[in-house]
Amino acid sequence: MSRAIALAVLCVGLSACGGSKESPSGQVVARINGQEITLSELNSELLANNLGKKAEDPAVRQQMIERLIARKLLVEAARDEGLDKSSEYILARQRTEENELAGLAQRQMMSKIKPPTRQEAEKFIADNPALFNNRKLMILEQIRFLQPANKNDVKFLEQAKSLDEVADLLKQAAIRFERAPTVFDTTSVSRELADRIDNLPPGEVFVISNGQMVLANVIREKQPAAIPQEARIQYASQLIQQQKIGKAIERQVAELKKKAEISYQPGYEPKK
Repeated sequence: MSRAIALAVLCVGLSACGGSKESPSGQVVARINGQEITLSELNSELLANNLGKKAEDPAVRQQMIERLIARKLLVEAARDEGLDKSSEYILARQRTEENELAGLAQRQMMSKIKPPTRQEAEKFIADNPALFNNRKLMILEQIRFLQPANKNDVKFLEQAKSLDEVADLLKQAAIRFERAPTVFDTTSVSRELADRIDNLPPGEVFVISNGQMVLANVIREKQPAAIPQEARIQYASQLIQQQKIGKAIERQVAELKKKAEISYQPGYEPKK
């Protein structure tokens, strides 16, 4: 048998010359139509979803891999249909890129803002007593699950009148969830949202999202809770810093507008 024929037979026998079907290993956790999902990509996705210690849960990691696979398959389907050349996609990609770059510019500016002093925090507390005197701790019964890629995919939960109904709807949709009691501190959200939650009728389900997780809740118990002085200082400092950042961004945009050449089509200019 000639050397050329022997090599050809070897390639056929091993099915390895240009087309290996070996299972993913090493840094590759999955492969879809030849496209690899790496461990780095998986970890980056988990980090982007702010899952904390839950990111170490094998079930959560597996669920994230399935989300990545679904996303990549949908991307393939979209490209097969030529959707990546559509004006809708081009505008969405431009918007995403601009938002990311604008966010980086803002974060760079934020890093230069000095934190408030203790004296500033104490003055803020004295000037805004309502923010610190109406704190409540609420015992919630909560169902939590990963935020779907399309936020509209959870609108079906609006029909639920109880957490049991929420659980049934999620099971029907084959969405993995956790159910457990938790403590909600009204100072962890804006005063407006805290008041809206506090004024809900007894037993009413309310659904909120933190961007990474969807939380369906029912209030089981409320109790007033005074804020310790040091916690007040910390909370006040956070609020002051947020205000400083907001004002700094406004100033930066105003300065950039002064230097820029901006023109409007008639009817689209800002109202004076």
